[in-house]
Amino acid sequence: MYTGRDTIEWLYGKQLQVDDEWSVITENGFTWWAGDHAQTVEVVGEADGPSGERGYYISIRTELLKVRSLDPDALKAVSLTLMPFASMAGPVFDPRRGTLDLCSWALVYEGISPWMNVLLSVAAAIQIYEARRLGDNFSAFGMENAVSAHPQNGVRREHDEIAGLVPSIIQPTGKEPSRWPDDEFQKAADLLGQNPPVLMASAGGPGLSAEFPFGTFSSLCRMAADQPHPFYGNGLLVTHFFPVSGKKGEEEKWIRKALSLNEPQLGSDPAGYGFGSYVYRDGMIVYTAFFPNILHSPGFLLNLFLSCGARGMAMNRVLAGVTGEVDPFSISRSAVERLLGETGEN
Repeated sequence: MYTGRDTIEWLYGKQLQVDDEWSVITENGFTWWAGDHAQTVEVVGEADGPSGERGYYISIRTELLKVRSLDPDALKAVSLTLMPFASMAGPVFDPRRGTLDLCSWALVYEGISPWMNVLLSVAAAIQIYEARRLGDNFSAFGMENAVSAHPQNGVRREHDEIAGLVPSIIQPTGKEPSRWPDDEFQKAADLLGQNPPVLMASAGGPGLSAEFPFGTFSSLCRMAADQPHPFYGNGLLVTHFFPVSGKKGEEEKWIRKALSLNEPQLGSDPAGYGFGSYVYRDGMIVYTAFFPNILHSPGFLLNLFLSCGARGMAMNRVLAGVTGEVDPFSISRSAVERLLGETGEN
């Protein structure tokens, strides 16, 4: 029977091939040093999967910055430079340890573990790359590079092979055309469009748009294969928009809320995959994620689509405060239907 330990052991021994001398075994996983930034991989919770099978929340966190206090200037710097350009991890502030970490997480159960474990391993490699690339860029805001050492063996001078995955494989693959073809978006929209939790879905060219229930209206999710990432080149960009407030003076409040949403959302209600980051901009909480070309596989787009639906319903509860309605999937909630109604009134 699958347990969360199965994923932990696979990541440690087979995929990441962690060196014992540069790791520390913890109660629920392990901490290791692929270079001079500590990365912790752990089971952080349990919940049932969609068919009732037992699932385990797996969290991967890499220390990025040492932060004494996340004051408004530091918060704004993180919001402008880290959160909008997330790939498979988002920043998480831990006031107890005084660190800003890169965090990825997912609920893993036996039926999806073969491919979800691969996603987690790529997310781990990307975190290691981003920690090395970004750690020295925030000293002006009172944040230091969170370099650290193994408690017995000191600082690791030569980086682990996994640290080279991004420049040797992910970035060269990103120079190729996007591996997500137009017909995959059309098939996904045809299969799931206008079926709960989707209000409406449409595809066109290298992408699709879908709406999900959110408050009395809807949230818009877009997937696009024609918008490359500045680090990783071509792949798949996912953005999900949740309108919250455009009031002046509330920017800091909503940036902190977006940052808090990057923490693993544990519980029996699904909340989508924790690959990417929430960010606040223009009166909206926006979820953004990018999946490099190397991760394309048949059926992955459809799973991402379903994950967006779960995220939409989670944010419907967390941000819009909706716990249940008579008809949460009414077509009248969609932006398209509202636009058509307004046009008809004129």
